[in-house]
Amino acid sequence: MPSLMTPIQQLIQDENLNIHFQPIISLKQNAIVGLEALARPGMKPDLKPWNVLEMFQHAENEGCLLLLDRLCRRKALGIFNTLPRTDAPRPLLFLNFAASILDQGVGGSRTIEQAVKALKLSPRDVVIEINESKVVDLAALRRFVDSHREQGFLIAIDDLGTGDSNLPRVSALRPHILKLDRSLVQGIETDFFKQATFKSLVNLGHRIGCMILAEGVETEAEVDVCASLGAELFQGFHFARPLPLENVSAAVLAPAIHAAAQRQRDAAVRFIQLRRVQANRMRRLSAAAEATLVCADPTGFDVVLERLVKKEPEIECAYLLDRDGLQITGTHRPPQAPLSDSRLFHPAPKGTNHSNKVYFYSLMDAGLERYITEGYLSIATGSLCRTIASVIHRQDSTKYVLCLDLREDP
Repeated sequence: MPSLMTPIQQLIQDENLNIHFQPIISLKQNAIVGLEALARPGMKPDLKPWNVLEMFQHAENEGCLLLLDRLCRRKALGIFNTLPRTDAPRPLLFLNFAASILDQGVGGSRTIEQAVKALKLSPRDVVIEINESKVVDLAALRRFVDSHREQGFLIAIDDLGTGDSNLPRVSALRPHILKLDRSLVQGIETDFFKQATFKSLVNLGHRIGCMILAEGVETEAEVDVCASLGAELFQGFHFARPLPLENVSAAVLAPAIHAAAQRQRDAAVRFIQLRRVQANRMRRLSAAAEATLVCADPTGFDVVLERLVKKEPEIECAYLLDRDGLQITGTHRPPQAPLSDSRLFHPAPKGTNHSNKVYFYSLMDAGLERYITEGYLSIATGSLCRTIASVIHRQDSTKYVLCLDLREDP
């Protein structure tokens, strides 16, 4: 008698799944630190291969998603448990969790905990990956995450950076790992806006205590840029495709991991050296202007700055503040510097109050003699710049603050 089961029901009953594992790399540790378990469907009864996305879509349409999700996790845990136990720490197992099944009221079933304990694994060996944009019952998601974190499971939020992501939920769930999506990583080496977005998510993650995983890295350039922007972990075809566990070899991956780690170190050293050169150059420019301003008549301050920007075209803006933070000169720019056509950006006029700028109160309130900012968007020009501010001590005991804005390459 022919089976009355649909293909997806038959697949679940027969456990007709293969589990492949994709390594997760730490360049700082020069090692594979994790393995993400990824389901690969077996053959359908008609012997045609399944498509992974179609498999999960059919399961959702036919009300089988919970059963399929549990089957995937159970098989992944069983295969992971075959890894030899040695003195060296084993990689973490990254398990995908379809958060939408929480809308079925199964948040307290404890099936993950029970499956882990049945295999005598530790919850600390397992990272539960949550696609945080799919669940409707947010309270159930929060309870699920809190409960599993308390048991020792690690929590990761998957696909962050996609159009459906909900950033406020990141701080609510307090994950251990943020996985930044392939859509953000792809071509990041030539896309300044992606770089800025990636860096912002890195800063968010680090502020709330998360590690950052760059997902879907496929090229050397993507790895290098993501590393330079603060990612600690990497996953993607550049290192390895998903493979059966027995084919995942640390020895095979070692050359690519070591090469990427060395590139990251070399790039960091070059950046430090470049910053040192830039800082020295900024200090020399500032010191030369200071020496002139110390002796100049206050009525001639504008002339001094005008000559300075003509001589040093790398200066975006030059201006002088009094001890109260009020601008006492115009904002001087090189003659060839283009003007912004946006009303948002325009040089500050004489009399502007800069007392709440960090480069001012770091000198006058905190007692520094010189301060160099990080890169920021200049209100004067609309360009990225860094400001070096220094105190001018005159013989009559008056103090001024010299501010020089220099263009910052993105």
